[in-house]
Amino acid sequence: MVTFQDIIRRLTRFWEEQGCILQQGYDLEVGAGTFNPATFFRCLGPEPYRACYVEPSRRPTDGRYGLNPNRVQHYFQFQVMLKPAPLNIQELYLQSLEAVGFNLKEHDVRFVHDDWESPTLGASGLGWEVWMDGMEITQFTYFQNCGGLPLKPVTGELTYGLERLALYIQKVESIFDIQWTGDITYGDIYQQSEYEWSRYNFEESDARLWLQHFDAYEKEASLLVAKGLVIPAYDFVMKASHAFNMLDARGVISVTERTSYIARVRQLACDVAKAYLLSREKQKFPLMPRFKGIREEVPVKLTPKERLPEELMDASSDEKMDYLLEIGSEELPASFIEPALESLQGKLRALFDKENIPYTAIEMYGTPRRLAACVKGLSLAKPARTEERKGPAKESAFDADGSLKPAGLGFFKAVAAKPLALQEIAAGRHPKVRLREIGGKEYLFATIQEDSRPTTDILMETLPDIILGIDFPKKMRWSDLDISYARPLRWIVSLFGNHIVPFTVGNITAGRESTGHSQLHPWAFALVKSEDYLPILKDHKVIADIAERKKIIAKKIREIEECQGAVAAEKEKVLNQVVNLVEWPELLTGTFKAEYLKAPTEVLISEMVEHQKYFPLIKKDGTLKSCFIITANTRPTDKVREGNERALSPRLADGLALFEADLKIPLHELNERLKSITFQKDLGSVFAKVERLTRHAALIQQKLGISTPEQCARAALLSKCDIASRMVFEFPELQGTMGRHFALAQGETAEIAHAIEEHWMPKGEAAPLPSTPTGIVISLAEKFDNLLGSALVGLKATSSSDPYALRRQALGLIKILIANSLKLPLRELMQDLIDHFPLELRKRKEGAVDEVLEFLMNRIRTVFLEFGLSKDAIEASASIGFNDVYDSFLKAKAFQNFREKEGRFYKLFEVYKRVKGQLTSQKSINFSEALLEERAEIALHKLLQTTEEPFHSAVSSGRYDEAYRMIAEIQPALATLFDEVKIMAEDPKIQGNRLALLQLVFDRFSKLLDFSKIRE
Repeated sequence: MVTFQDIIRRLTRFWEEQGCILQQGYDLEVGAGTFNPATFFRCLGPEPYRACYVEPSRRPTDGRYGLNPNRVQHYFQFQVMLKPAPLNIQELYLQSLEAVGFNLKEHDVRFVHDDWESPTLGASGLGWEVWMDGMEITQFTYFQNCGGLPLKPVTGELTYGLERLALYIQKVESIFDIQWTGDITYGDIYQQSEYEWSRYNFEESDARLWLQHFDAYEKEASLLVAKGLVIPAYDFVMKASHAFNMLDARGVISVTERTSYIARVRQLACDVAKAYLLSREKQKFPLMPRFKGIREEVPVKLTPKERLPEELMDASSDEKMDYLLEIGSEELPASFIEPALESLQGKLRALFDKENIPYTAIEMYGTPRRLAACVKGLSLAKPARTEERKGPAKESAFDADGSLKPAGLGFFKAVAAKPLALQEIAAGRHPKVRLREIGGKEYLFATIQEDSRPTTDILMETLPDIILGIDFPKKMRWSDLDISYARPLRWIVSLFGNHIVPFTVGNITAGRESTGHSQLHPWAFALVKSEDYLPILKDHKVIADIAERKKIIAKKIREIEECQGAVAAEKEKVLNQVVNLVEWPELLTGTFKAEYLKAPTEVLISEMVEHQKYFPLIKKDGTLKSCFIITANTRPTDKVREGNERALSPRLADGLALFEADLKIPLHELNERLKSITFQKDLGSVFAKVERLTRHAALIQQKLGISTPEQCARAALLSKCDIASRMVFEFPELQGTMGRHFALAQGETAEIAHAIEEHWMPKGEAAPLPSTPTGIVISLAEKFDNLLGSALVGLKATSSSDPYALRRQALGLIKILIANSLKLPLRELMQDLIDHFPLELRKRKEGAVDEVLEFLMNRIRTVFLEFGLSKDAIEASASIGFNDVYDSFLKAKAFQNFREKEGRFYKLFEVYKRVKGQLTSQKSINFSEALLEERAEIALHKLLQTTEEPFHSAVSSGRYDEAYRMIAEIQPALATLFDEVKIMAEDPKIQGNRLALLQLVFDRFSKLLDFSKIRE
């Protein structure tokens, strides 16, 4: 049997043979091997370094009292740091697994996208979680930043989960059953320790003491940095980080306040990193000459152009071949692949259009390890063409004496022609530029002759930039190269027919060699011609066509559904993820213990879908089946099935254990715990927030007249109770949902239970809104509290950052009001709500209300557009204020209906345009009925009088469609007025009175919107 010690020994031996220093774990509590100075310090600056060590790590929140088979608060990581990251680091990693004792052909080894980040260290990197049969066994990262500093060269970091490797290789179900040696188990050494430390971390630790520790460590670290004692200062950064982790385990830091604590530790780490780098620079980077042979430069050889095949270089534009470009890399994030293919296709189209190179079509293919474009029927040469370009007029191009002006010089430069004086041009002595008369005026014209050029020449010149310019959400650097891509490049195929089109990108030379499936056919092979691409890849167990892979997976899902008598849940969501996680999809089913079904369905599905990328199966009666579908990227063996079952079971067991433990805690006790959880330092505890929500809800319920005061009070009181639960700590995305489960289990009504869940809604841009009356009230109270509270303490969303999700809160509030036809006077309501905040914060009352109103106004425009309202209707409504969201929405919608359905609108608008100049410039003149002379103006005034009361009644009661119909009824009388009456009469009094009459007409519009904002 391979013991725990054997695994450590074998990994140590392997990496020692790769030139690593054998270091030791650090003598302080750290959350991961990255904190060890051997990684944190050594990845900074230009000095090479290689080290490996076992790091005892502590994450207090992961403690499970020694009862969970796969979760412990103290564990061991085997850390490897390689600087610069070797170009073959991925191969070395896989070889290290074989050195441990794994036969990789028997397992589904997957590199799953994970953009690693250590916020407290100001460190980040790109890479993967490495999964073996569904269980994460290693964190594989290319460091990009550390201590807030960009890294060059890039460090490769491998963090092996030693316990997980041992679980697999020893085929045991529990960490505590791992054989440390032949006769001593992991549990013999550490299980009691897990129990006692879990008790301390969660129950007995003194939160006030750890708060004092945090402040003291923070202060000491700052003092030591100032004194130039960088290495001791970093020890206190680690101590502060651990103090934060202890506070986190005690649940005394809310999600809101965590951001502040993390920022404080990160600032210390950044200060230390900068000081350390300066220290090494003063020492002239003493390790620069060491670690010889870490990376050997391989000279890049390109075929000279004169030695390229004549078939490519001497061809005409009438000759065509297929061109293949395949960009091979380490595993791309699944979500990057399809957008990247669109980007690459767009760039190729733009190139061929710009160069006027004909082609038939561009077919795109992609897998986790390759992006490919096959350009069908691409001309072997760019056709010759002649283009005539018009320049400036003669007078603009030349002075009176015939010398060139700036405009003329600019034209000559633009057409790459030698500048000549006017006399020379007029005499026809310029080979490219001449004068030509158009409409009696002379202009400069240039004839630009473009010669035919081999397409190969253009491809060689442009493809490197096109490849490096592909749009990805994130790009990375690797090793010591000066290029960036989504993941390290490994090969490039560039074939025009059966000929190589050579070029270089970084250390890669384009050729004809591709690579097969990473496990089923893990070797390179040569492509003879571009047309062979898809069939040859299939021979090497790669299906490059995304649509074909998706069809295969969907077909196999249907077959399993029929066999199981069930339906796959979250089918489209999971399918769109797994299709780009595999190159050769194989499906199989796994099972889990039926007892786990006692946990909430949402928890089980979350684990299977979000974490494991499985398809849960739902029975015909709508309940969950203890069975799931696995998408493998290798042969679907029993070992792969058993491995995935072993990966899922501890997660489900953990969820069930946490749920059952939380159910035993009364809701009032959970609420009591909220008093010790800080919501935000100036806004108090989460319980203080609950008390505000209770008062907010009472006021909002009274104004809306929905639900009941008793239901709103109870739902608000319990709205945050699940935050104090272990379930929500472990599954924060289920906050509210778990509150509903807890409330129902403890006898609360369905209305209150659903309100607890719904008050978080909407959770995303297109997510559901609350549907119960009580849920609506509490959700609005929550959003007003967050928006007003943030304004009162100076927390704002910026264009690049919104850590408190204020935009989502605002959009949700607006959508709830519109969707439920709820009228609320925002300013008046918020002025009352602010009285529920601490007295010392109320000093900013008016400023805070104005700030929130402005913030809401910008979001209201966005939501109104989503509801199909036109921009000018929205702006016309905005001009008279958005104090009542739903009322403003009704006004804008009524106007839009009026414009679209009432033909008389445009006639009214024509009248408005005719007189708006006079109306805006006219001083205010009182209208006098006595000055009316003509029949038409008397009739219009009488119509205004008879409709005035019904119109104002319609407006005041919100019947805006009816109000617009009454405005439309004025149009015939207005038309008659303009046909029969001279508005701009000779008599100033009559003229002013007639304009005042028109103003009475358009004053009606101002009750609904600002007519001047309307566009035709």
